[in-house]
Amino acid sequence: MLQAARWYEDQSAGLGFRLFNKVYVAVDEIPSWPDTAPPVPGWDKQPTLRSKRLQTFPYRVIYYVTDTQIVVVAYAHTRREASYWQHRIGLT
Repeated sequence: MLQAARWYEDQSAGLGFRLFNKVYVAVDEIPSWPDTAPPVPGWDKQPTLRSKRLQTFPYRVIYYVTDTQIVVVAYAHTRREASYWQHRIGLT
């Protein structure tokens, strides 16, 4: 996400900050409605991964819910191969 914010900031001053703001808003909303984001398509393993879309930017917050926490596993670009981040989380 930091790399993406730098890229957006290079495109227009303040745009990287706006990306981070949208990330924070999305992550802040997840605890209120943790099961409302759609499951990640094609993910048939446990835990159920969910995908919350960022407003304005082509990114999704990928996360799962446990009994005690919400775990964010990726900030995924929507135009990249859907599973490019899955090896990072140790659940594949």
